[in-house]
Amino acid sequence: MLTADKSPYLVTGDITINNDQALFIQAGVTIYFEPGTGIYVNNGSLAVAGNPSTPVVLRSSSEPAKEGSWKGIYLTGENTFNLHGVEIADAEVGIAIEKGNLNLQSAKIRNTASRGVYVRDGEASIIASEFSDNKGVALHAGNYAKVNADNTNFTNNNFALLNSELASTSVHGSDFHANAFAVVGKENNQFSFHNTSVHDNKVGAAGIDIMDPSVISSVSDNDNNFESATIALLSTLPANPEIPGVDRRPFNPNDKISVLAREEKEKEIVKDTSKTWTILGNVMLGGNYHNVATRKNKHEEQIIGNDTIGHNSKFKNTFQVPGFGGELAAYLYMQSNDGKTIEFNTDITVDSWNHFSPNPVTLSYKDNYNSVILGDHEKTGGEIYMSNLPLFGIDYTLSLLKNNADEPLFEVNGFFGEAKRSMVPGDRHPYIYKNYIEDGTAQAQRLAYGGSFKWAPVRRFDAKVGAIYASDELVDPLLRDGASSKYTTVDPMIDAFTMYADGNWLFFPGDIELNGQIAVGRADTTDVIRERAINTVFSKAGLNVSSFSKIRSLLQNSERINALSHDELVEIFGDNAALRDSEMKDSLRTLIKEAKTVQNKKEDERDDDRILGETWDSQNFALSASLNWNINKTHIYGQVKYIGEDFYSAGSDNQLSDYRQFLARLDQDIFKFWTLGVHYELNVENAANGGKKNHFGLNEGTHWGMLNSAGSKWLDKHELDIDRAKYTQNMGTDQKFNIGKNVTLTAGYNFQYQKQYRPYQLHGDFMLEDGIYKDEWFRGYKNKATTKVIYKDDTTLVDSLRWAKYNSLYGESVLASRFQERVFKHTFFAGVSVKAFNTTFKADGRWTIRADGSQFLRDSLVEDFDFNDTTWAKLGYYFGGADYFEHTYPLSATTSFKGIQNRFAVIPRFKYYTRDNMDEAEITFSDEFEMPLKDRFFVLGLNAEFRYMSTTWEEGEDDFDESESDILGSTSLRVNHTKHFYSVWNVGASFYNRPDDLSSEYRDIFGGIQLNYIF
Repeated sequence: MLTADKSPYLVTGDITINNDQALFIQAGVTIYFEPGTGIYVNNGSLAVAGNPSTPVVLRSSSEPAKEGSWKGIYLTGENTFNLHGVEIADAEVGIAIEKGNLNLQSAKIRNTASRGVYVRDGEASIIASEFSDNKGVALHAGNYAKVNADNTNFTNNNFALLNSELASTSVHGSDFHANAFAVVGKENNQFSFHNTSVHDNKVGAAGIDIMDPSVISSVSDNDNNFESATIALLSTLPANPEIPGVDRRPFNPNDKISVLAREEKEKEIVKDTSKTWTILGNVMLGGNYHNVATRKNKHEEQIIGNDTIGHNSKFKNTFQVPGFGGELAAYLYMQSNDGKTIEFNTDITVDSWNHFSPNPVTLSYKDNYNSVILGDHEKTGGEIYMSNLPLFGIDYTLSLLKNNADEPLFEVNGFFGEAKRSMVPGDRHPYIYKNYIEDGTAQAQRLAYGGSFKWAPVRRFDAKVGAIYASDELVDPLLRDGASSKYTTVDPMIDAFTMYADGNWLFFPGDIELNGQIAVGRADTTDVIRERAINTVFSKAGLNVSSFSKIRSLLQNSERINALSHDELVEIFGDNAALRDSEMKDSLRTLIKEAKTVQNKKEDERDDDRILGETWDSQNFALSASLNWNINKTHIYGQVKYIGEDFYSAGSDNQLSDYRQFLARLDQDIFKFWTLGVHYELNVENAANGGKKNHFGLNEGTHWGMLNSAGSKWLDKHELDIDRAKYTQNMGTDQKFNIGKNVTLTAGYNFQYQKQYRPYQLHGDFMLEDGIYKDEWFRGYKNKATTKVIYKDDTTLVDSLRWAKYNSLYGESVLASRFQERVFKHTFFAGVSVKAFNTTFKADGRWTIRADGSQFLRDSLVEDFDFNDTTWAKLGYYFGGADYFEHTYPLSATTSFKGIQNRFAVIPRFKYYTRDNMDEAEITFSDEFEMPLKDRFFVLGLNAEFRYMSTTWEEGEDDFDESESDILGSTSLRVNHTKHFYSVWNVGASFYNRPDDLSSEYRDIFGGIQLNYIF
């Protein structure tokens, strides 16, 4: 026994525990290991009795400690090893176990060189633990391993979770973030994820086999959500640990994981005929209070959205839910001995805006043949037909027969539910404080149902066919209150039908992955015409087509314009517009008001007897094909996508229509330390404009849209069309250099070329109001004939010949036409990451240059005129008006030392526009700090952020400026009352200062408490 009163201990040679020997380590013990030493248990017993507040610490005696400084813990034998409240750091292997059962609870394993935990031909149960900064693999389930991880976090590891062949891993209520590779699987293994999030990693999931659906549904918001796990990639890992003294089970490549799993279940049923259930889960109960205050209108009466704000009246709060609120979250997972599972999940909020909002509430049941989901869930599949379909309803899957991998040979699926709730006039608005639904902001209920049939004859191939039908109902929605058909809905009322097929092929040994998708679908057209008329309002203003879905949400909730951030505004208007934030918000309000007028006019054309239509052609199709190919040290990815103009699927309703995409990427390991990447991408919007049979969209107005360009007659006819084809090409390179273990350099370049014909023309101005005569090109010289131009009290001498040449165009209706917009954008970036002194330092730089190379292709009348850009703007177009140079320098330092975590970041950004000499300067400081107290009984967290942005510009001879700043701060205290129960207390404040736009200024002072119980 190692007791706390004699701690710390120094280990100078290996600790070996053989048959009939046992080692017990008491809570509070610290053990230092000299280099090359470790603990070896061969059929003996090891027990660690730490707890979160008084852990057992096992670490290197070296200072500063490096990963791999000592060997670690090696376990073998038919025993159960209980290690509770242990912190293992700087080992080569944290824990390696073979032919045993590991029970690991409340553990912290960090900074290992090879493996955090390695399990082979044994079992491991890992509960409420943390894996961080492990250089090889944090948790490795080796051959014939069975691992359960519950309520465990994986952060900043190289490989967070790796499954080898014939390994089975089940993960519950866990979190994977900031890892290089979060979840990686070799072939012939088994994953099961429940209530788990895989986010903000470089790669979310990578597999040699097709990933399990439960893993796929857990992966989102990573730099790259999915990749192939190549043999070359896995060969970069350190060799698997070798445990001395073990009678190793030989690996049999003919074994099938599904067969082994079924046999294991059958054994468990024979052992225990009571069929008891294992229960896991957690419950959270919380409350909060927000004191929100907006500013007073110090000026005359203002109209903001649909509201009139009088003098000295407060602006409307559209930013943060005020007052008291409550929340209840619960997750329950039950598993029987024979493999049946029941899962329940809910998150309920109560506040002054939404009152009572139970979302989600989900109950699911699964056994070997049946899978049922009731309540809130999301249907996902191929991106062209079902990228995301939120449902409140039922989803049922029946599995039939088995393939040669003992997996379901056939799966039949059916679903039905509400995809969009109805909101009728008079209802309380769910997103705006003290506001109600009005005519024009109503929303119809959308019911969706469909099904699919999946065939998986072998483990590396599957094919699926299915259909989706959706229908909107405003008058008599299912189980909800309806409204009269005379009301105007913010989105078009649709009936839609889609059929699809999807196939995946994975070629041995997992280096070639193919995916093909095809779908045919359409919606009724009456309200879609209204929708396109609304979109035309935004198209005329030059807004980004990809942001139209976001803009349509503002039609229903225009008050939210005040809360839009600078980045959100730039996303809507594009970075081609040299507009200040206040100007963009004003423009949005004007455009939405105009769009609502169009909406109401088109509403009169609604046909109550809507039908899907009788014609189906190539524009009702969508196609997608992708290739992921790994050849030794080469990775090739390619994708082709075709979306027809009339294609629609309720499962991907925010997808661009009339769209083509061609994408290729190559990653090559030049040397061990140098990785080179090159990419090319072509996106075509409005591909088939003016020619429905323009299939490829590479040349608008032609039959196939490939090689021959459109003729002059076609161009004349469509010159003033708004939605002309838009071509955006991106190409570039990025490089990564690993200099030793602690220094990483990155560098790259991207070139974007955007081309589109726009409905601009140059028209002469001969009335003098715009002062064309003041352009330098007209300036008179002493030795040349001059003419006096007199306008009001202004007299100017101009060159007679040039002035006469310009005035000779008086009778011309158009001076130049057939405008071709050409935008060139160059982006350079570089960065360095250095690990030293328990800190990761990162410094990056990004430099972007935007240049306008636009031209009028019919400009013979003015081709000899050398006007400056502002003069051309008076005639119809400002060349280079939106050109800019932007540079930003993100800097950060992330420190982890003796349980203390801190991340400090500063991001300065500068942007200089050509137009109006406008400059933007922005700087953001942020810090996130966490420190354990009283042996982690308390965990103190501090967060702070300060952001300041200023904009200056010139108008004539006057200078102007605007500024805004954000100040945010919060403090949290986590109290670990027991290993199952903890509470979180937090207080904070946010101040959003907008001295030049008081309607967007507010402050929020808040506090809250959460009580959490894990069982």
